[in-house]
Amino acid sequence: MFYPGQASFEWVQNGKTHGGARPLTKGGDSCMTCHAAELEAIGNKIVAGGETEPTPIPGKRGIINTTIQAAHDDENLYVRVQWPDAPHNPAPFVDGGKMDPDNQVKVAMMIAGTGIEMGETTGCWASCHADNTYMPFDPGAEAIAGNADVAGRLEATDTITKYLTESRTKVEVKGRRGKAQGGWDKLKSADEISQLFEDGTYLDLLRVYADGTSSNGYLLERRIVNDGEMSAEANLSAGIWTVVFSRPLNSGAPGDIPLEPGKTYTVGFAIHDDYAAARFHHVTLNTSLALDDDTAQINVTKQ
Repeated sequence: MFYPGQASFEWVQNGKTHGGARPLTKGGDSCMTCHAAELEAIGNKIVAGGETEPTPIPGKRGIINTTIQAAHDDENLYVRVQWPDAPHNPAPFVDGGKMDPDNQVKVAMMIAGTGIEMGETTGCWASCHADNTYMPFDPGAEAIAGNADVAGRLEATDTITKYLTESRTKVEVKGRRGKAQGGWDKLKSADEISQLFEDGTYLDLLRVYADGTSSNGYLLERRIVNDGEMSAEANLSAGIWTVVFSRPLNSGAPGDIPLEPGKTYTVGFAIHDDYAAARFHHVTLNTSLALDDDTAQINVTKQ
């Protein structure tokens, strides 16, 4: 898992900033196609500071070598994530050096639904926009408060959470003539967003926190927690973090994407390590997951 800095969904589609933009947007290549073998180099370069990381954290590691295992029985999916702990490196732009002092680590798994632009080729990158928290075009509290209708619908005050392009009437990608990239305030109508949700156009989002608590929700127009069925545990032992979580294969609950034999799903994982928050995480590229299928990168085997 590597450190992505401020490389947003807009950034990866823009040929001025990302050399692989055309193969991605026009050729249908996935992120893995070009970058699978160079994630260590990418992570170490970005974390050191530069165009895609204007606020580096001294000492923060560029990659986390992570083991992800998955299994299922007749009813549930089980996932185990393990990685080595590392010394604390304070964030110089936060009082006390810890962005999320209550959580030394957080682990997230996203499962892509249907109808998401480049959802299969980019995975959870489809929700990471240039106007999210700590991103280059984060609008800030004053601008958010100045658009009371949209802010109220997004339940936003200081910052904008991740969202899908499909939930907006327009998302600025190129940023020509000084336009801000992203589309946080171009929110579609409530009826349109409800229809997207009914159609399965969202990212199923499972999160586990350092104390073993968890949340089950989804990403569409914003990040939503819907209290779907989920269990989890987390512990640090002998310098290794182990996070285990489970959820029903098919709960039938809104926001839970059913996992069925014979289908391949695009997933993404993220680790917020060392009290990190927002974009200061480590992530996977688009990753395939399937039940009892050894052609998938994550083969969820029957136990």
